[in-house]
Amino acid sequence: MPLPIVAIVGQPNVGKSTLFNRIIRRRQAVVDPKPGVTRDRHYAEAEWDGVSFTLIDTGGYLPARAGNELSAAVTEQTLIAAEEADLVLFLADVETGFSDVELELARVLNRKDVPVIFIANKVDDATKVGMAWELQSVGMGEPLPVSAQTGYLMGDLLDHVAQRLRELKPQLPAAPAEEDLSLAIIGAPNSGKSSLVNRLAGAERMVVSDIPGTTRDAVDTIIQYHGRRIRLIDTAGLRRKRYHQQGLEFYCTLRALRALERCDVAVVLIDAVIGFTQGDVRLINQAAQSGVGVIMGVNKWDAVEKDPRGADRWIAEWKRKAPSLSWVPTLFISALTGRRSIKIIESALNVKAERDKHIPTSRLNGDIGPELARTPPPAVKGKYIRVKYGTQTQDAPPRFIFFTRHAGLIRQPYRRFVEKLIRDKYGFNGVPINVQFREK
Repeated sequence: MPLPIVAIVGQPNVGKSTLFNRIIRRRQAVVDPKPGVTRDRHYAEAEWDGVSFTLIDTGGYLPARAGNELSAAVTEQTLIAAEEADLVLFLADVETGFSDVELELARVLNRKDVPVIFIANKVDDATKVGMAWELQSVGMGEPLPVSAQTGYLMGDLLDHVAQRLRELKPQLPAAPAEEDLSLAIIGAPNSGKSSLVNRLAGAERMVVSDIPGTTRDAVDTIIQYHGRRIRLIDTAGLRRKRYHQQGLEFYCTLRALRALERCDVAVVLIDAVIGFTQGDVRLINQAAQSGVGVIMGVNKWDAVEKDPRGADRWIAEWKRKAPSLSWVPTLFISALTGRRSIKIIESALNVKAERDKHIPTSRLNGDIGPELARTPPPAVKGKYIRVKYGTQTQDAPPRFIFFTRHAGLIRQPYRRFVEKLIRDKYGFNGVPINVQFREK
């Protein structure tokens, strides 16, 4: 049974993302004083008093007269969130009062006939509670005073939310199910990450625009694929360090990198029209160093001149420029047309299975041991080095330790040689392998 959905709506800069972070008890949504920082629907799972639910942060309701394509898309996302929600938290700011934009949103919610809890935010202490009652005249019912920033009266609000959900959903699920795969979509700005998430989810869940930087948070979307529960993590576009600015862009980049810590596999999306850059190579290296599985998704392949050998030439050029990353599988897709997009999920599930694989010590030494005996590490300063045996000490990601004397004298080329032996024998396609040598 799916979790009930609770959506937070309101005009920009009333504290929706702060309330979102307060309820889920971690800083997942980007919070900044500038209005309009949140642009996508942002999903997370929360629990209070034994009631589990999916919480949605929205980008804020903006008036249609704003005349801005991006503003219209953000407003549409807010309305979609209200449509799919079982309960709406309508947030207003007691310090600024109720605006014409909020009156318009209130009329929209009333027409949708969706259950609403009216919240008066930024009530930092008892002295401001009276300010909340001034909002009662707007016709949205009695406002619940809270402070998302300090947590004042948050327990009362969550008690109310849990009670309303019990009334609306008498048979609530006890806890969310575990995901079979957590997949992060990362890449440069405007490479098509949100379009790919929308394509895989089968719905317009992400704001899609040709304006670079539209996505600022790392956003989670849950989908079902042949009975498997998949978490898709859309992330803000990453730029080279010299383009980073203090403040908002720094935290967006930090969120995107932290997405690597939460995923099993990362798809590094590359714009086929531009071609892969050193920035893409660095990003794949970053994902590999994080220990997650890696897939290179070459997007917008439909826009590239049709050439029967174009994909072969692309892969050959990739192996020439980044030979140490030749284990990364490449998929040529179009998020716009949907061509081969679903292969991303199938490939990611295969990579996750490879990442979880464990090779028994006896099999490892029986297969690899003779090769290491025939090709030992080069002697250094008259010291001959013999590898005695090895074992896989960790999976997801796999780590192999080989025991020998003079382990400190073994150089990187021999480590790559041993890694190639392991890959040739056992696969580990799309998975970074950690090879270490230790003193016997």
